[in-house]
Amino acid sequence: MAVRSLKRYGLEGMAKALIAAGLLLVLFSWFVGIYYFGISGKAVLFIVPLIFTCVSALLLLVIRYRYTLFEKYPYLMNLPSLFYRIKERKGTNNKSIAFSMIFTVHALVIAFLGLLSLILAISIGSSAKGNAASPLLYVYFAIIAILIVSVLLQYRRIYIRFLD
Repeated sequence: MAVRSLKRYGLEGMAKALIAAGLLLVLFSWFVGIYYFGISGKAVLFIVPLIFTCVSALLLLVIRYRYTLFEKYPYLMNLPSLFYRIKERKGTNNKSIAFSMIFTVHALVIAFLGLLSLILAISIGSSAKGNAASPLLYVYFAIIAILIVSVLLQYRRIYIRFLD
């Protein structure tokens, strides 16, 4: 197996901000769980923040060790074909920059996971408190649609920068 080597670049500023926002939102979902636990006494309210914390931690590990994973275990990385379409004439530095930009999408997912965690925790907590379905649950689906569009726009940004 050929070992690919890339110049290592740090994350974009936007990626760092998205990670921070996502982790703050997951933290707030823990606070919401604690609040509603105090009202209803149902420990099940901690399942949602726990699941989203684990998923966010896994994504953070992938982002942190992205170069190691790509260089040593390329079959684990499911990078968009965009990375492979970058022309050789553009140089390996551009490939490295594009590789780093691709992980901004992972940071975007972390931010949306935090938001989804918070909304779901509020929705479940308010349902447990009032024994009625929360209208926030429908917002959940709109956020998922916005996430999908955001991911596609981020990939388009990379495509325009490196393939046009």
